[in-house]
Amino acid sequence: MCPAGITDARSLSVPYLPKPGVNIPYTDPALGATVVRITDSKFAEVRKPAYSTIQAWNADESLMILYKSGNSGSGHELRDGHSYELIRQLNFSPADIEEFFWSHSNPNELFYVSSAQKDFGHFKRFYPATNESETIAEFGNWCGNSLPVAGRDVHMQSYNDDTFGFRCQSKNGNPIMFSYRISTGESVIEPIGDGTQWTSNTAPISTPSGTQFWYQGKTLNKKLQYQAITLDIKSYIEHSSIGTTVNGQDALYQVAYDPSPDGCNGDSHKGIGHLVQHNLDSGRCRNIISQQHGYPYPTSSTHISALASEAPGTVAMSSIGTRKQTVLFSNGKPAPALFSEVYIANTDTDQPVICRLAHHRSFGKNATKGGYAPYFGEPHATISPSGTRILFGSDWYNSGSVDSYVIELPGYKKSP
Repeated sequence: MCPAGITDARSLSVPYLPKPGVNIPYTDPALGATVVRITDSKFAEVRKPAYSTIQAWNADESLMILYKSGNSGSGHELRDGHSYELIRQLNFSPADIEEFFWSHSNPNELFYVSSAQKDFGHFKRFYPATNESETIAEFGNWCGNSLPVAGRDVHMQSYNDDTFGFRCQSKNGNPIMFSYRISTGESVIEPIGDGTQWTSNTAPISTPSGTQFWYQGKTLNKKLQYQAITLDIKSYIEHSSIGTTVNGQDALYQVAYDPSPDGCNGDSHKGIGHLVQHNLDSGRCRNIISQQHGYPYPTSSTHISALASEAPGTVAMSSIGTRKQTVLFSNGKPAPALFSEVYIANTDTDQPVICRLAHHRSFGKNATKGGYAPYFGEPHATISPSGTRILFGSDWYNSGSVDSYVIELPGYKKSP
């Protein structure tokens, strides 16, 4: 998991590195991981992971999806999951750029809600091999003309691909949340917004087990009713990702900039950390990457990806830093640990390991060139199902374009 053995919190300078050639593996000069630049975006173009909480690879990692925007158009690209070569532009229109959901078991299947006029609001199954889709369900009976979405921050469905969560404006104009179960066609609908205990800007998120939902800092049962566990979280809107613990229990992994209300089970830094695990079955809070372990106060623009469904408890992360810290790319001074880094955590209870892998060299929201939304330059590191590869985006020192890169870890076996 850790090619260069950098598992501590030492400060390291970020050596200057020209933008690498396409499909030519390089070794990160400071942190030691093998990295491949897999796209060749022109000035003002973007090719990036959809988001850190949405799986980029299909079930067997033979295919992957990137989001593209720029002068040549926008949409989703289907690529070979091993050679990274472009296969085709995909013929689907999800509700948002990150609202597509690969099946965890069928390599030729993903799910999405259509925003296209001809099938607006339909919940669909898409087959990338043929570039065709079919409707699973229509939600117009309760969403009317509004589009069902899975955001604010979108997360994956249950591991058996059966349980999904959405929100929309009902036909009478009031916001609702609802679940949908493919196997039975059953939906459960509950009001949100004014007059309820919930805000109206998030959808319920199925956990991997499919037995419960995470919603605004609490767990809900299958009927979308509160079920006694309130997580020890100051702000549920901080970046997070749903996954499992090493032993397979449902878990929320979150970055925390403020103390946990109840102190995170006696944690010496009260739950402030780059990576905090919240067990959704027990409610237990556990700080994994924090100042107690020698790391700095959480770096700004930290994102988490707990999508390694075949490697429970393995979490990939990326952090950017502040605008003032961008001078660290050029002044040769040691940078705080995790500045401009992609890293991975094995969250084993007995022997957790934090491995620092590569500098992504992206300015993110601090970028000024290219004319695209600077947000698109955020790395949004995304771990593969096997936990052996990590996809990330980078504007490479504010170059005016965004490309995608893949870290190939020692456990990765390239398909022939």
